Amino acid sequence: SNERRPRIFVSIPSYRDPECQWTLKDLFDKAAHPECIFIGVCWQVHATQDAHCFEHIPKGRTQQIRTIVLDHSEAKGPCYARALAQRLWRGEEFYLQIDSHMRFVEHWDAKLLSMLASCKNRSDKPIITTYPPDYEPPGRIPTSAKPSILCAKKFDSAGRFRIAARSLQQKPNEPLPSFFWAAGFAFSRAEVIREVPYDVGLVDVFFGEEASMAVRLWTSGWDFFCPTSPAIFHLWSRAHRPTFRELKQDPRVEKAAYARIDFVLGRRKTPPEGMSEAVGLGTARTLAAFQNHTGIDFNRRTITATAMRGGTGEGMLEEDQVQALLKLVAGLS
Repeated sequence: SNERRPRIFVSIPSYRDPECQWTLKDLFDKAAHPECIFIGVCWQVHATQDAHCFEHIPKGRTQQIRTIVLDHSEAKGPCYARALAQRLWRGEEFYLQIDSHMRFVEHWDAKLLSMLASCKNRSDKPIITTYPPDYEPPGRIPTSAKPSILCAKKFDSAGRFRIAARSLQQKPNEPLPSFFWAAGFAFSRAEVIREVPYDVGLVDVFFGEEASMAVRLWTSGWDFFCPTSPAIFHLWSRAHRPTFRELKQDPRVEKAAYARIDFVLGRRKTPPEGMSEAVGLGTARTLAAFQNHTGIDFNRRTITATAMRGGTGEGMLEEDQVQALLKLVAGLS
């Protein structure tokens, strides 16, 4: 057909990560339509020590890879890098946000587009998102991995809201509605970049932006769904790479960034100095409605049982079956 194929913009922050070159290669190798994939990478690299991170960049695809390069000493954490990488978007219709150490299933692009399309009778602004399953370097991906959904986990000792992925008992026919959002795998229409841009002021933040982004996105009318099957895999071990934490951090800087997150989460009444409305709450729905919808109270730091299950009904999580078996066994003894 004459209709142009949809293009996907993929944004990646990479801090001195030798896996990133393989992530780029796999993105193109496994795509059904590699010619429609455009990648924006924010490379944060050491001028003399990181040549090994660039030995396997896919040669024939350099026109489709856009970069921002920072000396590693200028790195300010993944949120800052994601905000910069978003600036490399050139109007592609779809947006995939990932990390620098990922692998993909065959035809991941067609699969994600199809999952997104199957949400459209339930939401005008769907986002497919979850924490992906692990892979083993160089690229062994598990064949039996079940899809997972994001669930509330806890408020940590610093009071930051944390989430975890829990496996579903079986593959759903269509993406399930989800309460939460993951920074390392989110796929949607690219309008999301214009409507809910990453906050460049979240300097040195490693945990916390997923809660504030979930709230910003949801209050702007975006809805979350978990994938029907794993399309992307993530390397959870950090053993293969340094992190930006190797740099000296100024605790005041991090504190100022968390004040922005706390304002979005309703934990402080006034926005911190210099925070623009563009990185605040949306106007389609309220923060109170989000807390009601998910069962999270950011001020009281409470989490409902439903939130811990990510909104899934009884029997839908893989661990439900384990619990049922344990009960059965206990009953037999």
